[in-house]
Amino acid sequence: MITMSEDKYRNRYVYKETYEAAIGTFAVAIVFLFVAILSLVFRTFNIDFIGLDSWGYWLFIPAFFIFLGGFSQLYRNYKYKQVVRSALAQRNFQGSYKLEHIALEIGMKPKILLSVLLDLRAKGIIKYNFDPESGKINLGQPIAYQPAAEYVPPAKKLEQPLPTEGKKYCVYCGHKLETGGNFCPNCGSNL
Repeated sequence: MITMSEDKYRNRYVYKETYEAAIGTFAVAIVFLFVAILSLVFRTFNIDFIGLDSWGYWLFIPAFFIFLGGFSQLYRNYKYKQVVRSALAQRNFQGSYKLEHIALEIGMKPKILLSVLLDLRAKGIIKYNFDPESGKINLGQPIAYQPAAEYVPPAKKLEQPLPTEGKKYCVYCGHKLETGGNFCPNCGSNL
């Protein structure tokens, strides 16, 4: 049996830094591609606009590599989802488990696992909630998200956990908390 100290839960909160949508990457690549194509149009019709006709076509090169980065991120996200789904399928999508044990088993950081789980649940692929006291994930148990009116989404990159004292909602996802507890039943963040 794997044993972990309770200190491991100290920095458990949803963190979307490494598992994220590639839409921003593709947007930048499209801008580079657009300017490169525009430079070819300017070159064809002898239009001189800030010299774009002489240097703009070079932007095809960074556009290509930015597109590669975007596809790489999409593939990484796909693999993360497959690994998590496989680990949960081995448990028949039922039961109560410590998130850190599942993360250790599949070789993924708990913060990334939280993000992947949220994404899979949002797409209706899996159902689960978190036990507010122990923080264990309860597979097969759906939860209805109840947004709090006073919730303000936190910054995307967090240097340290957010203060939660006196809040009647999760400071990370905005779910209303009905009872006290150490973890958010919706996102699993440590409160």
